[in-house]
Amino acid sequence: MKKELYLFIVWQNARFMEKSIVGDIKKKFELFQIYEINWSEKNFAANIARFYGKKLPNGYKKEKETGSGSFLALLVYDRSPQFSEGRNIAITTAKSNYTQMIGNNLVHASNNLEETNEDLLFLFGKNVKEFEQEEAFFIPKKYNKDIVGCPIWQTTDEALDIVRKIPFTKVTKHKESFLIHSRYADTARRILNATSQFKFPGRHKYFITVGKSKQPIYIRKVS
Repeated sequence: MKKELYLFIVWQNARFMEKSIVGDIKKKFELFQIYEINWSEKNFAANIARFYGKKLPNGYKKEKETGSGSFLALLVYDRSPQFSEGRNIAITTAKSNYTQMIGNNLVHASNNLEETNEDLLFLFGKNVKEFEQEEAFFIPKKYNKDIVGCPIWQTTDEALDIVRKIPFTKVTKHKESFLIHSRYADTARRILNATSQFKFPGRHKYFITVGKSKQPIYIRKVS
């Protein structure tokens, strides 16, 4: 099986153990790139809420658990990925070990290639294929940007350019709006931070905030 790209995040409150965690990751996987990411203080809560989405209970303040300072993002290759119920076994086992080591859920890991792609789009606005064309580096690179579209999109083109990077996704003009056909419709909705859903036969209508206006967007899930 072809090697696959995965993401680990060591949140601020786990960085007191980063030497042990990063050392273990290097032993188990092929390190590709490592970043030290710093989100703006005013947008940190919004960033992490969008990054985790429905995985967080309503009202749960994840930033209090993770800390709101700089964190590490490690891109690694699993040379021989094996799966159980759609999750990479080696990745999930490593994450579980780090949780036990720290005593809290302060290390994030993508479970499969689909989640890796989504996480990277949120963090960097680039997909797996774009990263795989880059060179490896092992000294943490500073990256001081909020996730894409936070707090709002500056232009509609900016938002749609990111959505086009989702696999099996097509964007077409639809009257004064746009129609997105995607196998990963929920990912498109989350990336766009789309709200105010209206159901139509075969598709959903949403709005995204672009500058000071609301842009209608239609999203249709395709197989």
